[in-house]
Amino acid sequence: MADQPGFDFDGDYATRYERVIRQVVPGYDDLMHLTPAVLRMTVGPTARVLVVGAGTGNELAAYARGEPGWLLTAVEPSEGMLAQARARMADLGMESRIEFCRGHLAELPETRPFDAATLLLVLHFQPDDGAKLRLLRDIAARLRPGAPFTLVDSHGEAGTAPFDQMMEAWMRYARYHGVSEEEEALYREQVRDGVYNVPAERVTELLSEAGFRNPSQFYRALVFGGWVAERA
Repeated sequence: MADQPGFDFDGDYATRYERVIRQVVPGYDDLMHLTPAVLRMTVGPTARVLVVGAGTGNELAAYARGEPGWLLTAVEPSEGMLAQARARMADLGMESRIEFCRGHLAELPETRPFDAATLLLVLHFQPDDGAKLRLLRDIAARLRPGAPFTLVDSHGEAGTAPFDQMMEAWMRYARYHGVSEEEEALYREQVRDGVYNVPAERVTELLSEAGFRNPSQFYRALVFGGWVAERA
């Protein structure tokens, strides 16, 4: 994940990520198993899977354990997060099944197309000024036709009553899971300055513009949603 306003993915945020992500994303650990289960609807037991924004390796560990025939390519621009992912997979004895790529997806050559791809909790850090669409197109360009793609992201139309109400419920959920008043204030500031939510309708529109079809939502919790679509 590239640094965004309010987020230092190579600094303090990287070290706190394992705790924070479970405090703020409902069903986070279940998502690590939901996404490969959804991919398996159309992908077989042997596949090459592209994991964009691999973070600290939670996805990699879940996919590698659950699908021993999958070969994973992990793309992550944060050195700190990628180091944690490497160490995690080494501890599990599964590093030989992972190709680690530090940098942005656009730098990954378009060679043999992948059988599936995932993008979890990344797109909301990209503004909707062409950046979101570029990232989705970069993913589509590296997939074979018909390949499934899972996207999980926060979404909503800031400034509207439904979104504001859901935001308050989200912050309350985080407080229930141990977030302090000081941390809540920080998270609100980070969301305001470094998260670029768009309505769900815009998410599916972006998927279509990027070269995906048949989007279907498989996950919804407060401000978070998950979709699966296929490469057109």
